This record gives sequence, structure tokens and C-alpha cells, in this order.
Amino acid sequence: MTRLLVVHPDPRVVQQRATSLVAAGYSVESCSGPAGTQCPVLTDEPCPLLDRADALVYDAGLGSPEEMRFLVAHLREEYADLPLLVIGADASASWTDPAGPHRVWQVPADASRQQLTSVIEEALTEQGMAV
Repeated sequence: MTRLLVVHPDPRVVQQRATSLVAAGYSVESCSGPAGTQCPVLTDEPCPLLDRADALVYDAGLGSPEEMRFLVAHLREEYADLPLLVIGADASASWTDPAGPHRVWQVPADASRQQLTSVIEEALTEQGMAV
């Protein structure tokens, strides 16, 4: 079963996304991100949640554009083998890379479960990790 890490600062949003993704057949763990906890990614330490995940589902609202650039850069550097999907990212955001080894898959903020799972499967397939 594909394991997803869903990251969002609002526990209600995390619960809604997790419920939807579990119904779609995924195993889901969650985290409030750097806004709610001491994020090991930002201190160059291993993250046990990321270590168990097959794909990462982050919210674009986890911080300022500069904080998101820093977070995404660290994630792509340390966890380059994991697909990184960002929900609600502006296509013009300087921290998004639509192609290459540091790719960030963008998902519209109002994406349906079907749209989200489609992007997840595309990302897993492209990374060579589809199950």
C-alpha cells in the first residue's frame, strides 16, 4: 500500500485529506509541518515520517514564499527520490520546479479526490515507484 505523508497546519484540513486519501486506497500519516512543530527537515535531521513515506503531500500555505523555497529545497535535496506534491501552489512561485530531478507536482487548492489521486499516481509512476 502506498504511504503518503500529508502536511498541513490545520488539523481539520489534514483529517479531511487523510479521510479522502484513505478512501482512495492509500495509507496516510500526517504532520502539521514546520509551523506547528520543530521540523527536522529544517535542522538537517532525519524525519521518521518522511523516511516511511512513498510520496509527500504538502500545502503551499506552510510559510512565506521564502520559507517555502527553503523547505522545498531541503526536501528535494534530502528526499529527492520521493514525489513532492504541493497543494495550492501558484505556478509562478519561484520555489516550484515543474520538471527535472527537483520536480514539484502542483495540485490546485480546489482539486477533487480524483484529481489529487491522479497527480499522486502520475508522480509515483514518473519517479518509478508506482505500486
